Amino acid sequence: MKGQLYLSRRNLLVLLSKLDRKKAGEITACTIIKTNNKPEFQNSPEIIAVTAVEDEEYYEGVEAGFMHPLDTPKSKDPLDNNGSMN
Repeated sequence: MKGQLYLSRRNLLVLLSKLDRKKAGEITACTIIKTNNKPEFQNSPEIIAVTAVEDEEYYEGVEAGFMHPLDTPKSKDPLDNNGSMN
């Protein structure tokens, strides 16, 4: 069965912030908990933990999959260019 998870821009930025905080030595699980609280954006399952990990950790020993060129970050830092998303 196919699941669906909705993440807002705020959710994504919080996860990136948590990765930065972890890299800086702060204690964080790099996780947010999503629940169904808006009828038009129902996640499946109803409650899910979303955990961010660094690319180097996630792709260690495996090749990253294809991404459309327009979706590929132009910079290693997604908040490069005066804080705007690439």
